[in-house]
Amino acid sequence: MSFTIAPRIYCINPTLVSRQGWPALLDHCANLGFDHVMLANTLNLGQHGAGEDGLELEQLTAACAERGLRLLLDIVLDRVTPEDPLIATCPHWFDSKSLSDDSLSADGLPLRMEDSAVQHGVSALWRRRLQALLDAGVAGFVCSVPAAVPAALWQTLMAATRDYCSSVNFLAWTLGAATPQLDPLAGAGFDAVFCPGAWWDYQATRYVREQDNLSGVATIIAFPETPFGPRLAGQLSLTDIPSRRRASLRALRFAAASGNGILVPMGFEFGLTVPLDTALTPVQYDSLCKEAEIDLCDEIQQANRFIVDIGRYFLGAPVTLLHSPGGGLALLQRSTRAGLGGPRDDSARLSLLIVVNQDLYQPWQGDVEDIFSHVDGYLGQADLSDWNQGRPEAQALPQGPLLFEAAEIKLWLARAVPSDAGNGDSRQAA
Repeated sequence: MSFTIAPRIYCINPTLVSRQGWPALLDHCANLGFDHVMLANTLNLGQHGAGEDGLELEQLTAACAERGLRLLLDIVLDRVTPEDPLIATCPHWFDSKSLSDDSLSADGLPLRMEDSAVQHGVSALWRRRLQALLDAGVAGFVCSVPAAVPAALWQTLMAATRDYCSSVNFLAWTLGAATPQLDPLAGAGFDAVFCPGAWWDYQATRYVREQDNLSGVATIIAFPETPFGPRLAGQLSLTDIPSRRRASLRALRFAAASGNGILVPMGFEFGLTVPLDTALTPVQYDSLCKEAEIDLCDEIQQANRFIVDIGRYFLGAPVTLLHSPGGGLALLQRSTRAGLGGPRDDSARLSLLIVVNQDLYQPWQGDVEDIFSHVDGYLGQADLSDWNQGRPEAQALPQGPLLFEAAEIKLWLARAVPSDAGNGDSRQAA
C-alpha cells in the first residue's frame, strides 16, 4: 500500500453540490478531519469530469489543495453512458446488440473487453485521460467494477500512469466481486480495496473470510455505510432516531478501528436515510442536512483522529475474529510487530483489541477476564475506549464487572507476553 498514513475519504455526489456550495463543503470535509475527497459517478469513457454547474476541475483541485485535501475520481472502464461520443467514434468497440438494446441504458453500454484490440484502444485512451487528470491536480482514482476489466489491462495502465506520476493512487471498488473474480486482480497493482463491513452483523464469520479474500488484492479501507445503495438505517430497517444513531456510531467506530483508512459518504454525519445517489437538487439536499435530527460530526472527528494517532501503527495489519457468540460480544484482534514508535521485535509487539456489543438494544455485562481469556499470548496494556483521547495513557484495565452499552465498542491495546519472561520488555504504551 503506497499510502503512508491510512486515507480518510469523504465521498461526494457532485450533483448534490451547487457551484457556490463547494467552498463550504470542502471546509466541512477538512474540519471533520478528512484528507481525501472522492467524487462518485463523475467520469465515463470518452467524457470529461467537472463539478456541478460547470465547475472546472482545476478550480476544484486547487480548492482542495488549499484545505489539505487530495481529490479522488471515480472511473469506469468497462462501459459508457448511451450519450457517450465514443459510441459514434468507435462503434466497433461495442457489441451490435448492445447498441440497439434500450434495456441496457440504465447501466450503460458495455465494451467488448474480451477483444484484445478493444483492450489496446481502451488502454491508450485512458492513459491519455489519466495523465490529463493528473495534470489538472487529481491525486488518484477509484476504479469501479475492476473485475470487469482484464487484470493485464489494469497492470499496463497503472504502470504507465505511475511512470508519469509516481504519487498517484489506484483504489479498487471490489464490493460484490466473488473470490474467483478477485483472484486475477491480486498483484495487479492496486493500492487499496474496500471492505463490506457496513453490512456485518458482528456475528457471522463471513466478514473475516471476505477480508482474507480482499487482503490478497490490496490493503483494505473500511466504510460505515455504502455510498452506492441503501443507507445503513435502510439496510437494518431502523426507523427510530436512538437506534439509528447507535447503529451509525458503532459502524463508524468499527470502520475506524478495523480498516486501513475509512470512507464516509456525504450525509452519513447527519444520519440521512435518503441514498447518496438519489436524484435531489443541491437545495433539497442542503435542506435535509439542516433538518436532520442526528449529528455525528464530533464523532467523525474523533474517529479520524484515532486513525491518525493509533490506527496508523496497524496499517496493513489483518483483522482476526477471536470470539463472536450470538447475542454477546464480538472480539477482534489486529497485531503489529512494533510498539507505538518502538523497535520491531517480539517484546514490542502490540495488538489492538476491538470488542463490540452485537446487540443494538441491550447492554452486556461481564468481566474483563472473560474477554482476555480469548487473547492468547497478550496482556492488557492501555484502554482506548475514550475516543476523545489521542495517544493512550498506559493504565491498568478495570477489574470485575464491565458494562457495554447497547451497540458499544471498546478498544484496548495489548502487549505480547515476552517469549523469555526473565528478559521481557516491561515498557508500557505511551
